[in-house]
Amino acid sequence: MNNLKQTFKTSAIAIVAAAMTACGGGGKDIDTVKLMPVKMGKEFQYVDAEGTIIINPQFSEATIFRNGLALVQTSGDKPQWGFIGEDGKFAITANYKSATVFSDDMAWVVSENAAPTCINTKGELKFTLTNAEEVKVFSDGLAGFKEINETGEEKWGFVDKEGKVKINAQFSDVGSFVDGKCPVSNIDGKWGYIDKEGKLVINHQFDNAESFFNSSAVVKSGGKAGLIDATGKFLINPQFTDMQSDGDLFLIEQDGKYGWTDKAGKIIINPQFSKAFPFTNGKLAAVQSGNSYGYIDKEGKIIINPQFDMALPFNGKLALVVSSNKIGFIDNEGKYVINPQFDDVSKDMVEYFQTGGSSFSSVQTDFFNVGAITSRIKSDAPEGLSFNSTMTEVLTKFKKSQEDFSKYSQEHMVISSEKITNDATLNFYILGSPWVSSGYYDYAFNAGLNPTGFAYMINLTGKGYGKEDAVKTAIETSLTGYTKDATMSNETESTYKNAKQSVKVITKNGKIVVVISSLAGASNVAPEETGD
Repeated sequence: MNNLKQTFKTSAIAIVAAAMTACGGGGKDIDTVKLMPVKMGKEFQYVDAEGTIIINPQFSEATIFRNGLALVQTSGDKPQWGFIGEDGKFAITANYKSATVFSDDMAWVVSENAAPTCINTKGELKFTLTNAEEVKVFSDGLAGFKEINETGEEKWGFVDKEGKVKINAQFSDVGSFVDGKCPVSNIDGKWGYIDKEGKLVINHQFDNAESFFNSSAVVKSGGKAGLIDATGKFLINPQFTDMQSDGDLFLIEQDGKYGWTDKAGKIIINPQFSKAFPFTNGKLAAVQSGNSYGYIDKEGKIIINPQFDMALPFNGKLALVVSSNKIGFIDNEGKYVINPQFDDVSKDMVEYFQTGGSSFSSVQTDFFNVGAITSRIKSDAPEGLSFNSTMTEVLTKFKKSQEDFSKYSQEHMVISSEKITNDATLNFYILGSPWVSSGYYDYAFNAGLNPTGFAYMINLTGKGYGKEDAVKTAIETSLTGYTKDATMSNETESTYKNAKQSVKVITKNGKIVVVISSLAGASNVAPEETGD
């Protein structure tokens, strides 16, 4: 779906420019950026339209200002996200693991091991979507959120600014609301449009669909892009390789070349350029001719001769260009206002210059349900068993046979890969052997023997991987009535004891093992340690 996705590189910068995406932005009204995040060396700074440094270099990542605030990431060993004002001072403290830019005066922030929380421009916490796996910025008063249902399917719905779910999670994918409509995808990968009540107003029928702009929307059908009106009727039949709303025109790709058409499908500028970027409400558009970039007007006439290694759309009176591996800014006569001197520019600003969107328009949850793990582990009565339980009880409880217990092992898995959360599974082991040697290679199953211990193994994946220490700490905290044995504990292993038994908690490579042993005949063998 990404034929108009363009990547340009110099030895100093690498900017991925998603000029056209069938599910993406394009056509949004774009304001003039007054302070531009650019990089000289390792950190981002902000300069004005004359190139004067307004905010000193200090950020590892930076965005343009929206709603008076810019999302920035601090430098250092533990970078965090926060928001600055145009004076360069933090208006919202940088203590978040991830965040979106502001949109509709709202933004999403994610703290360590927390779910996405909505904040306003004052930094006030409005609400948290505990069950959301991912959220998108607000648009037209609604924000898309993704959650995983009981069958493990990922579905999207929408929430309003008060945190109320307005449209239940039911779609396989969604775009953003514009003018009361939003593109949504069903389980078959077909796109249609819903209104703000969740009612399907244009049936699922397209291969891809963009948000509406000026009462029309770009869609794809049969591998070709076209244009529909607010009722779903084609204004331009699907015929182009790709297409992007561009003010009152549409940037198109046809036979590997780029040009422009109007809303009626009339070709205004013949497809003739190797690459092209939208006018974005300006008078000039950047195009590639040969190996260089220049600018044309809306009649297709070259106004600024091709001479740059790369050129982006004008924003206000300036356009970003690349020359000799450095970034500078020119005016509409092609003269440098800011000489090429910067090593890099914010990817967020690149996205905004082209589509009006942001590269920081969604966040994923960092919440990992540690409580679900601690409540699942039963250290005082492992799976309802005790050290007085017989092997007969074990066989009955877990519906096992004698053959399920190896003659040559002291550990026997009776629960395998039980799902606790989407990022944690559990194995449970019986320790000790019910087999008694009665001679050379002769074994008899003694159903009256007792287990010597029990072990839980928690396997962490996804958001859980890397949170072994947090899980270990939570398990240890849940051990009421136990005393830590400092002599048998270190950073990765801890041993706790009460009057009857010991509990050993071990962390290693995405796993937490909890070994429960009787003090009368303690077993310190953990499944992970023996390689199972």
